[in-house]
Amino acid sequence: MTDPVAPSGAPHYLNLPGARTVTTQTVRAAARTLDEALHEQSMICMTADAGVGKTFTLHLLCETRPDLPVLRLLPRPQARPDDLRASLHRALNLPGPPPQDPGICDDYLRHALRQPRRLIAVDEAHQLSSSCIEYLRYLHDDPAPQVTLLLLAAWPRLKALRSQPTLISRVTTWHRLEPLQTDELLTVLPAFHPLWQDVPTPLIARLDALWAHGNFRRWAALTHQMHTSLRRHPHQQPDPATLLHRLNPRTHPA
Repeated sequence: MTDPVAPSGAPHYLNLPGARTVTTQTVRAAARTLDEALHEQSMICMTADAGVGKTFTLHLLCETRPDLPVLRLLPRPQARPDDLRASLHRALNLPGPPPQDPGICDDYLRHALRQPRRLIAVDEAHQLSSSCIEYLRYLHDDPAPQVTLLLLAAWPRLKALRSQPTLISRVTTWHRLEPLQTDELLTVLPAFHPLWQDVPTPLIARLDALWAHGNFRRWAALTHQMHTSLRRHPHQQPDPATLLHRLNPRTHPA
């Protein structure tokens, strides 16, 4: 079952015009996991293959919890603890530049994180160095900050995170976001964008089996191709099977 909602502030892939936010089974499962973590102030990791929707799900979960203070961090590759300190300093809107002394900076951050309870969401967490993971452990274990830690990581890179003893003993849930199943996809796509409302369901199922495999980024890319084709040729109904060949020349729908 899907639950379409009004156009969301969460950014759709390629800023696709006309796209709507659809609450899927995957999003609802992630919401339950997050709510449990917030109640326990625990550390969790959400993971998925590229394109399944980790970051979009995070945006949507935060948007549907407007009273939840969220600090979203996107560390650069090979970031250092000082980079995380600076990112938290900016996210908390603390005055002035971050103190150069790590101890003083941490005191400021710990004080700012006392109240209210916050969610610290770290995207692309698989890129974190061991020293950054140790710093997040420090924030999580310190009794002063009132924080829940959410790590978003790519499924193929999850082994790097699970090799960290610091995380193995503290992450309470490793939650995987699953691709859309075909039966749900047949209701999700027409709710997601009106261009799919008149496309025969057998064609949608065939395209999913040939190429998309429940990966919503791929479906968004194909929808973008359909929208672009219709904008250029407004009197010609776009054929998704033909447009798919532009995205993957090796795919030849029957």
